[in-house]
Amino acid sequence: MCNKKLMINNADEAASTVLSQAMIAADQGTFAVGGCIIENSSGRIIKAMHNNALKSLSTTGKVFTFDPTAHGERQLVSWYYANKTALALPEPKDLTVVTTLDPCAMCAGTLLTAGFNVAVVAIDDFAGINYNQSFLFNDLPSNLQILAKSKFGYYACGNKDRDPSTYVRKYVGGPNVVFSNSVVSSENLMGCGDIFQSSVNTVRDNSSDSGLTPDLLANPAKLPDDSLIKTSFRKAYPGAFKLSIPNSRLPNTDLYDLLVDVKNSVPNAENSVAFLDPFGNVVLCFADTFEVSPIQTAFMNVTQSYAKIRHELMDNEEVYKKTEATLTHPKYGTFVFLNAPNPADPATVMMLGAYGSTLEGSVPQIFPANLQYYNHPTEGTVEELTSLIMNLPPFYTQLAQLSIMQTAVSSNE
Repeated sequence: MCNKKLMINNADEAASTVLSQAMIAADQGTFAVGGCIIENSSGRIIKAMHNNALKSLSTTGKVFTFDPTAHGERQLVSWYYANKTALALPEPKDLTVVTTLDPCAMCAGTLLTAGFNVAVVAIDDFAGINYNQSFLFNDLPSNLQILAKSKFGYYACGNKDRDPSTYVRKYVGGPNVVFSNSVVSSENLMGCGDIFQSSVNTVRDNSSDSGLTPDLLANPAKLPDDSLIKTSFRKAYPGAFKLSIPNSRLPNTDLYDLLVDVKNSVPNAENSVAFLDPFGNVVLCFADTFEVSPIQTAFMNVTQSYAKIRHELMDNEEVYKKTEATLTHPKYGTFVFLNAPNPADPATVMMLGAYGSTLEGSVPQIFPANLQYYNHPTEGTVEELTSLIMNLPPFYTQLAQLSIMQTAVSSNE
């Protein structure tokens, strides 16, 4: 529920609040990042959350990917839209999401799509949207650079008369960020940065290596129709494992027709996305669901559902071995868009970032790419989309090595 009692008065108290959330995340074995939503006018903490990308399995005791998009900031935005009406919450422009760490591309795109003000404590020089500390956001398209400069704020930190220069900086950012005229202590700045750095490499390894290579897998389509694996996916998407593409990296006109039908089945949807496993099975296919929130794009629906269902099955003593033998990390599959994302839309930054978070490591270098589309963007150009990808922070260009390409077949003509 909305917290009507807990008020904070300055940036350092806000930093302490989100740092405590990051500590919970670290103890859970996931990325040590925390955040909260604060009402600008009162300093009231409306909701605090931490990263939940990985959660432990009761079957093995190991941490395992639960939802690659479950970063603190993205979860806060989803929580906000799920509770906005019932709790009569203020509009995003009157709220600030405070986070321990400079948001990744997914979270930056999420926050810009929703329209929140954003307050940042520590810098992430690998995946953060302000990784180079220029505060210019030149990894974004020009229209989003302007928007980010007005919405994001990086708290002033440290005391120049007492602290080493590493922990001292002035406030940079938009005018509507809560507590922008106060200062975060050097201790809280160091805590927010160090707790993330101490967790990041281990967590990335646990996430990116959580699945057998395709040569070791059994085809889940051959399981009985009443198997828990099939019924679990079909509860989310009734067509799961019913259509198989001969080559998972060469989507055909059957998949194109399916994507068109799925998009047209949801009012106001602009796109649809399918996920093919290494055997070419269509595991999931969803359209945008903007009636839920402006951040529930087709890609977000697909990657969230695949991870959550797989985690649930891996957590089931009866089927986790069968799950491990048939369902693998999505980096070995293929995500296929009906329409390439629009390059100037902040939701595209969110989706590309979510794709990077889904991988949490390099993609197996197999041609064609495992991120494909049939049709060109409905707005903007493919060249602009490619430029956006190439200008993202180093995590996406150097480690995940994001790329997108058109399918060999663009329509059924």
